Amino acid sequence: MTDKTTPAARHRQKALSQKEVTNITAGPNQAYRMLQLKLREDKQALKSKQSIQAKIELKRELVGHYDEWINATLTAGKGDQDNLLTTLMLWHIDIGRFWRALDIAEYAMKHDLKMPDAHQRTLATVVAEEIAETAKKLKTSDEITDEQIAQVLRASTMTAHADMPDQVYAKLARQVGELTEASTPEFALEQYQIALKFDENSGVKGSIKRLEKQLKDAQPETQLEPVAPQPEKLEKSNQPDSPELVGDNNS
Repeated sequence: MTDKTTPAARHRQKALSQKEVTNITAGPNQAYRMLQLKLREDKQALKSKQSIQAKIELKRELVGHYDEWINATLTAGKGDQDNLLTTLMLWHIDIGRFWRALDIAEYAMKHDLKMPDAHQRTLATVVAEEIAETAKKLKTSDEITDEQIAQVLRASTMTAHADMPDQVYAKLARQVGELTEASTPEFALEQYQIALKFDENSGVKGSIKRLEKQLKDAQPETQLEPVAPQPEKLEKSNQPDSPELVGDNNS
């Protein structure tokens, strides 16, 4: 599926989104209603797909239609509850576009937005858990990028002080550890220890033991009993009273 909208139509859509996104508190406007209808249609299209991968690919095609609305909301929005926006945040996580999802998440967390009623989790919990799950899948398939890893770290920082289930803290910390173990093992070890602190069953005990041994083995060997420095021998000329220089007066 490709976007066949003309440049002029896209410009009108951008202008309309920027104008009407600031009026959402006054009630649903035409642009917003049209986007809600489009989202409803898109959800029906997703339900027709049996394959998870097919759903992800379809979301990748669909999210572009909402870009102007998202941009306008993030720049001019007043923080009103917006299920359309939080749903699109989740879709961007699903397709691995973490930076876009976290831009939305920052706005949503700042204004204390809620997830749609179908979700029982808080927004921060959704961000942390879904980012961790998607990153795990990408790493398993060896498809994760350095930029995505950086965004996982960003998600960890964003949700560090949020009220979430301990298991979710542990899940994200473990994933951060697995993603950074090769480059920064000390930091990864800290993340594994955080995961264990929040969840005894987080599955990181083996990783902790392995990394602790690895870091210990990498430390340079040190002398257990350092040799004391030897005093320099004084020149004989400076030792007039040395027994070696005292003559035998009776010789």
